[in-house]
Amino acid sequence: MKYFNIPADFKMETIDKYDELNQQYSDSKVIETYGQITLGNRIGSGRAYDLIPKLDITGLQKYIDYSAQKNIGFNYTMNTTCMGNKEFTKQGINEILGFLDELYAAGVRSLTVTLPSMIEIIRLKNYDFEIKASTVCQIINANKALAYKNLGVDKIVIDESINRDFEMLKRIRNAFGEKVEVITNVICHKNCIYEMFHHNQTSHDDGIRSGDSSATYYSHRCMMKRSENFANIMKLAWIRPEDLKYYTGIGINYFKLQGRQAILKGDPVRATKCYFEESFDGNLMDLLDMFSPTNSFNVYIDNKKLDGFLKPFYEKQNFCNNDCTSCRYCESYARRHTEYEKVQEMFDLATDFYQEFDQFTNMVKESSHAATPAKPKKDNAELNKIAELNFEF
Repeated sequence: MKYFNIPADFKMETIDKYDELNQQYSDSKVIETYGQITLGNRIGSGRAYDLIPKLDITGLQKYIDYSAQKNIGFNYTMNTTCMGNKEFTKQGINEILGFLDELYAAGVRSLTVTLPSMIEIIRLKNYDFEIKASTVCQIINANKALAYKNLGVDKIVIDESINRDFEMLKRIRNAFGEKVEVITNVICHKNCIYEMFHHNQTSHDDGIRSGDSSATYYSHRCMMKRSENFANIMKLAWIRPEDLKYYTGIGINYFKLQGRQAILKGDPVRATKCYFEESFDGNLMDLLDMFSPTNSFNVYIDNKKLDGFLKPFYEKQNFCNNDCTSCRYCESYARRHTEYEKVQEMFDLATDFYQEFDQFTNMVKESSHAATPAKPKKDNAELNKIAELNFEF
């Protein structure tokens, strides 16, 4: 049996559609949706406020009650990475406890949490919430998984960066137990240097204090990292519907579709059905974005041409050593199975656009303050000379 956790759009008719899928398929079930309120919320999460549905506690309670009638649970996301240290003050703790009481009264019984301090608060006060450790916890090995289990966590979401490290996934599954969840439709650049800082930025986004440069800084850099090379699409750590068998084969049966940022314009039911059927005929990028239009630089990757791509990761231990300079597998596969020239052409356009219209970059350039001493710019001849050098270590 495969169990799915889907981002909530907080529409009753969507719950009806998940219930229909649950009735139609015997080996797959939507067991919960997840999300948060935006009106009256006192604890942040991993998504910017302007990208997720507007909802208050009353609307949340109605949604939870209706979902329960269809035997579908709800998980409240409290996966902020920073609370400004208020969780270490008596006033802050009382505020957190008061909010937890509100959530409990609204019917919430499951939470996704990142901060260990928050987990301790919940457990010390003996709430009977099921706690899921967020992917933001960066659980990448068995020892870290056990540390969260010992802290009182019931379920964990694996860091997407090890989605294709099947040996490590097996170790984590054996150490923690069956409630290990992986994210399927990963869109973030693997091992991205901006990831943790992006989480911190969204943790402080309350819809009021964040300006445009704050809201776009990390998303633009994410897009630029993806656009650096056409092969980067192959390295996003996504899991195709056809490849779920590799994960169930090692005892992982819990799957999460990410996409709270795409839920307003996307089609989560269609995306879920593709994973239920373990098959999708179309553009992989559309599926990863949950069929939500993201930008003008979307590329076409024929999902069916990727059959077999994940197989060596599954069959060969340590197939990926996270050193792309010594391995050209993803690039070679992309050249043979995608229209890489068209993809790279679109990526070049995207890079030019994001570099030219990045608000943070332009704001720094337009600053009246001059650096002292200013670093002299190299002329083109010198740059060309540097580019021709071959460094050996």
